[in-house]
Amino acid sequence: MSNKDLKLKKDLGLLQLTAMGIGAIIGAGIFIAPAGVASVAGPLGIISWIAGGLIMSLIALFYAELGGMRPTTSGFYVYARETSGDFAGFMSGWGTFLSYATTVPIELYTIMFYMTSFVPGLASTGNIPVFGVVNELTYRGLAVALILLWALTLINVIGVKYGGWYATATTGLKLAALLSFLAAGIFLVRPSNYGLLLPRDQAGSGVLLGVSATVFSYMGFRQPSDVGGEVKNAKRTIPLATLISMGIATLVYVSVGFVFTGMINWAALGITPGSWSSVPSNLTLAQVARLDGALPLALLITVGIIISALGTAGVFTTTTARVPYQMAEGGLLTKVHERYATPYLSLIAIAIFQTVLMFFSIGYWALYYVSAISGVFSYGISGPLATMIYRAKGLRSEFSVPFARVLAPIAFVTSSLLVYWSAWPYTGYGTAFVASGIALYLYVKVRKGGVLNAVREIVKSYWLIAYIVGLMILSYLGPSAFNGVNFIPFPYDELIVAVFSLGIYYAAYLSNARSFIN
Repeated sequence: MSNKDLKLKKDLGLLQLTAMGIGAIIGAGIFIAPAGVASVAGPLGIISWIAGGLIMSLIALFYAELGGMRPTTSGFYVYARETSGDFAGFMSGWGTFLSYATTVPIELYTIMFYMTSFVPGLASTGNIPVFGVVNELTYRGLAVALILLWALTLINVIGVKYGGWYATATTGLKLAALLSFLAAGIFLVRPSNYGLLLPRDQAGSGVLLGVSATVFSYMGFRQPSDVGGEVKNAKRTIPLATLISMGIATLVYVSVGFVFTGMINWAALGITPGSWSSVPSNLTLAQVARLDGALPLALLITVGIIISALGTAGVFTTTTARVPYQMAEGGLLTKVHERYATPYLSLIAIAIFQTVLMFFSIGYWALYYVSAISGVFSYGISGPLATMIYRAKGLRSEFSVPFARVLAPIAFVTSSLLVYWSAWPYTGYGTAFVASGIALYLYVKVRKGGVLNAVREIVKSYWLIAYIVGLMILSYLGPSAFNGVNFIPFPYDELIVAVFSLGIYYAAYLSNARSFIN
């Protein structure tokens, strides 16, 4: 455990940590994503939700082991740095920082969009190059969003346990809203909807596209390990919190996806029964309830969306500040408040960054894709790969992933596929944002007079450069189903990405663990 971790109060127990995990995973996406899944997979979307949960749970298992093996604040950075070198750690931390820092504005955007139903004038639509029509905040909406942003920042400056209590409260209210939807929605289900399957030649790709629409809804499972330096009995609490939060989230997602699919009212939508591709991908739980005349339920879901987004924004406010706090090599961002024992300057710096980001943002969906791809990029590097290299060095945890030698490369491949399934050109945008960390890394090292060491670290991590560039090229050459140029048709593209990722995994493992392997 680092000296930085020793400065932080250990105020988080199992209940609060599990609530933070659930609160981060179950965000506003659950109130919107079911329509996207149904539009590409139809009733088979239930398989997509289950598969998405299994994929993310597999990756989460390794973070559960890491949390017990090496409990520390901002583990995604520490794990990659200690196992794959300074440059790999920096890139993993940079990708995670981009993901976390953009998540809070995304959630606040969502709140404003749904509050517009009660308070007109908070949001509007606009048209910009590349992304076309996007949702934008008005100045009034921006002002309200910034007030919420700084309120969440203040809560976390006062103390992480208050952030934990906040997460516990909002997570409870969020789950209550979703359970109400399930309890009422089950009586509005049309059983015939489940028999309207996609044609056989579309079923496989439909399920796979459905998985790609679900996996980002599961993002957030790393939160328990991200605050490991502030957890009581961390070696036991972190693995338990990770597994419990993923289990609950998966059960909720599968249930909501099942009920939503059954509630589709074809007549009210004005489309032919079974025309799943015509189902609006932005159809919300509240809208599908309103189409069935369940106005009280629609109102409850709208409130639930706001609570959900507030809860997720609160959790990510807590964890985002831990990224620069842990990555900073001394200086202002490592300072801890004398009274509250929180990285207050880091919290304030992030809030300023997010304020600027919201002023100059190009819209909700642009932020969404940058956030998702940047975060997923670091999964394999700081998760399964780091776990196996730590094991080679002799580290062990109370919780160990069974059959890890087989599951670790599989988890690394699935994390690569999550990036790939984001589809071109968003893979290009996301990887470009991550790649910008290379220039930032060199700038930081030049200022400290360590440019030669920095170049050596980058050369040492040749596999990481190949990984970033390779995924971007493969996405561009991929099938039209993923918006590529169709040079590599489906499903051969999946095999090529898998083989490429396995090559990167073993190159990275052998480069960093060779001297420790018996």
